[in-house]
Amino acid sequence: MKRFITLKRKSVPRYKLYYLVLVFLILIIFLFNFLINFLLNHVSGDSFLNVLVGNSFGNVTEYQTSNLRQEYLYRNSFGILFPNTLPVMEENHSLENIVNCDLTNVVYIYNTFQTDGYLSQLFNSYNTRSYVTQASFILSEYLKAWEIGSIVEEKSVVEVAKDNDIPYTNSYAASRILLEQRVQENNSLKYFFDLQISDYERDATTVNINGVDYAKILFVVGTDNGNYQDNQEFAGKLNQLLESINPSLTRGVSLRGGTGYQGVYNQDFSGKTLLIQVGGVYNTIDEVNRSMKVLAQVIATYIKEENHEKE
Repeated sequence: MKRFITLKRKSVPRYKLYYLVLVFLILIIFLFNFLINFLLNHVSGDSFLNVLVGNSFGNVTEYQTSNLRQEYLYRNSFGILFPNTLPVMEENHSLENIVNCDLTNVVYIYNTFQTDGYLSQLFNSYNTRSYVTQASFILSEYLKAWEIGSIVEEKSVVEVAKDNDIPYTNSYAASRILLEQRVQENNSLKYFFDLQISDYERDATTVNINGVDYAKILFVVGTDNGNYQDNQEFAGKLNQLLESINPSLTRGVSLRGGTGYQGVYNQDFSGKTLLIQVGGVYNTIDEVNRSMKVLAQVIATYIKEENHEKE
């Protein structure tokens, strides 16, 4: 009789399976990171928000998608509370009865260094970052809540610099081109804010108020501008308003010029042009979000008071 010899099946060691799963997960995360960065760099903010919200939240109506898409994005994708979900700090009164401006675009928000990023709580080890341009869009949304119209620059400063043979070290010349273009297209613009990120340590750019962290705000004035006193006065008034809400939120007004500084920061364009540092590289976008709500109140109050004086 023939004997049948049973062959033993070779089993794959368990540690090899774990290794393959780990490699697969890492590849998925890197792919996700690449796609997000590609979208942020090549797709306009509105298009990105429309597609993301429209395809991610099937229960959103067309009205909600067109009017609340940024709220859904920040709340559901980034975990950030939005205007109606964050209380006004401490005992500050609502500006609802103070600000009665129309939605005419009077504020221009831009970022000379658009690729500067904040610390991210999502996939930190894979360097997925929140860029300073997000702070601009958040500020714009808060201004809209107080009926202050604004325009956020979406064109690439890097591409403008490349097209005009402007070196990176002279990026302000590139953002100046965009600034002038926007004013030609919208002659209602009166206030110009270049939002940037400080490279200071977290302790210098963060404050804890009632158990909640906020990104501190610094107003920067370039003294190499011949008429910098106008910008300094503007910065001083905004800083006073911010101090009246909570003095620990502000890092004050910094005068910069001379050797080692670019010292103008496009502030020769208008006395109402300011460089505002919002937090630093170690702040998170939700900390920035909280501060943007307060900064929007400050700007709205200033604009209303100035308009009232002219009446």
